[in-house]
Amino acid sequence: MDEVEEIKRRIDIVDLISSYLTLKKAGANYRALCPFHKEKTPSLMVSPEKQIFKCFGCNEGGDIFSFVMKMENLEFREALQMLADRAGVKLKSSSFAKATEDKPDRKTRLFQINSLSAQVFHKILTSHPSGKAALEYLKKRKLSNQTIKEFMLGYAPSKPVLKPWLLEKGFTDSEIQNAGGPDRFFRRIIFPIRDVMGNVLGFTGRVLDPKQEPKYLNTPETIIFHKGRILYNLEKARGFIKLEKATVIVEGQMDVIASWQAEVKNVVASSGTALTPDHLLTLYRYTPNIIFAFDSDTAGLATAKKAYEMAIVQGMNVKMVELGSPAGEFKDPGEMIAAEPSRWQKAVQEAKPVIDWYFDIAFNKQSATNNQQQELTSQEKKEIAKEILPIIKKIPDTIEQAHYVGLLAKRLAVPEQIVFDVLARVQDKEIRKTQEQKSIKKSFPPEEILLGLIFSHPKIFSKVKDKIKAKDLKETNLKNIYTKIEDWYNKGVKSDLRPYLKGKIKSEEFKKLELLCLEVEEIYSNKETINQVLQDILSKIKSDRKENLKEYYAQEISKAETKGDRTRLKKLIKEFQDAISE
Repeated sequence: MDEVEEIKRRIDIVDLISSYLTLKKAGANYRALCPFHKEKTPSLMVSPEKQIFKCFGCNEGGDIFSFVMKMENLEFREALQMLADRAGVKLKSSSFAKATEDKPDRKTRLFQINSLSAQVFHKILTSHPSGKAALEYLKKRKLSNQTIKEFMLGYAPSKPVLKPWLLEKGFTDSEIQNAGGPDRFFRRIIFPIRDVMGNVLGFTGRVLDPKQEPKYLNTPETIIFHKGRILYNLEKARGFIKLEKATVIVEGQMDVIASWQAEVKNVVASSGTALTPDHLLTLYRYTPNIIFAFDSDTAGLATAKKAYEMAIVQGMNVKMVELGSPAGEFKDPGEMIAAEPSRWQKAVQEAKPVIDWYFDIAFNKQSATNNQQQELTSQEKKEIAKEILPIIKKIPDTIEQAHYVGLLAKRLAVPEQIVFDVLARVQDKEIRKTQEQKSIKKSFPPEEILLGLIFSHPKIFSKVKDKIKAKDLKETNLKNIYTKIEDWYNKGVKSDLRPYLKGKIKSEEFKKLELLCLEVEEIYSNKETINQVLQDILSKIKSDRKENLKEYYAQEISKAETKGDRTRLKKLIKEFQDAISE
């Protein structure tokens, strides 16, 4: 048994997927909300018997490797290492060679450069005199030695010590630049940025001297570092995100680290860029629940609004943290945590739905110019509606949208229908990419359904064997599978069909058959339906066979007539009549 099969033997797919998603028993299988597309009704099925998963909404499916590769955005080699570590399987070098056929080991070299650079930066911060000022600054920010070590914080000194050292280690100048040029940082505190595998992809450098520009310097885009997709601290936070069923998003690395130290650990930040749809899609795979905690200054609010609206449009459940009371008491989470960590913990727990925040802003704005004892004027109501309705319009879920329409109508003291009418006229300038996706049953060719039914219920082959032959199937690979099923039946093999086929057909054919089987089981779940569907399929395949025969003999008869070959013509007509009478 090779390492891949050993890993699959040791890791149960239900246990693996349940570490990411909430699974619920559904007969012999398990269901969950699919993390690969947005949905309200669970359409992802996990089969403990077949050790595969399948989503009937977006059609993703496969084994434990497929799931981890999709979930964590990994290549096969990375998923292999990750699952090997989980299973306690020691990989041989040959496994890596097989997993990376025809693929250069370029990325590994770049990871090594950044990993070694991070170690050097950390050593300078914690042990070298040139890092003393940076270390004192971090201590003033109340970071413990343990936290500094855990996040591998570092310091880049004034002197260019890194590049010569990397060259001595055998890396080329070109490789160092392709890794993002870690030697580009000077006189900055260094924050290593990792992927979910723990590989160092790049860095953010923060100045100590306020006169030095820019305040933050990031690794440029490289083949391993893509700012629009990377979230700082996701590798540490993802387990806590699953546990808390929510992700806290802050603006900067220092906010992440302070929050982590304050025991709010389901926290991430974007890495040197504004939040992107790719960031949100990554987080949606873990949970649709987002809690934003952006800076309370004007720029922070502008950033927040864009992020809130982007998350609302993508169908996420969005809340926001109020940084103190009165609003804006603290300029960022780090300041609140430094003042009183327990207040930060409470603020996260009491985060309010972001739409409520929009309501508060709109109504408070009018209250500032209106005696609160007086009823809102028609113009004030109009202004409030003008501010809130575009946000409500972005909500993809119609029930949630109706809830806020009702709330707005009540607070404005106007009939709901009027608010609905105005909402219908609101022009949404963005194209909403994510309406609730409907789980539509895929239409399969009858041949595939037939094989899926036989694979799921081998006993029905006795009803099929005399009516359908392998030659009646169109696709070569399906003919091959059907032939092996005929052999299994004719030999009177006592073993189950599944293990018999596994040793007789190609692994990719077997995998496809298993996924097809899971889909068929989902669509055709009861005995009466199966019997009816089976009859329909047999009729359809017979009908198709006759049509194909008609086309074939029409062409051959035409050729015989053209050549004047009366002997062949009579033979073809007889064969045709015999064939369609079967």
